[in-house]
Amino acid sequence: MDLDQKYLALDLELNNAPDGSTPNPTIIQVGVAIGSARQLPCEWIVKKWFVKVNEPIYPFITELTGITTDDVKNGLQHYDIANELDRLIKDNNTFVNPVTWGGGDSTELKDEFDQHGIEFRHFGRRWIDVKTWYVLRMLANGKRPAGGLSSAMGVYKMHFEGKAHRADVDAYNTL
Repeated sequence: MDLDQKYLALDLELNNAPDGSTPNPTIIQVGVAIGSARQLPCEWIVKKWFVKVNEPIYPFITELTGITTDDVKNGLQHYDIANELDRLIKDNNTFVNPVTWGGGDSTELKDEFDQHGIEFRHFGRRWIDVKTWYVLRMLANGKRPAGGLSSAMGVYKMHFEGKAHRADVDAYNTL
């Protein structure tokens, strides 16, 4: 195992109704954390971007994430986020597949870039889903795999740092 290999953890925040009923919810924040097993977490690169969208943020989402309508009105265009992310991936030579808590974030982000006419040649077709790994480990040990990322970290005596439901904070803790 190459302890110097860098990985990119990815997390997205979406603008979704409280009951989860919004069809194709819009990405409103992208967060990443980049680091290797040899690095201390304080040495990792952590970034977030508010995505420029022209829609009001559900009050539920603002309460959950802290993201406001003003944040996204003043956010970055998809093109700018894709360029910054591309540079980070290339500069850090990250592993081809991102690390996620649950599946689909990389596919959703690539799809949204594609909808905006942006060619993004990263992430491949897979991701490293640590939530699935955690659920499998819990089931294999005859335990109930309940809870989110913070609870899962607690099982392994790890402390969740920061406020949950911030894309950069969640990406950091996922990594």
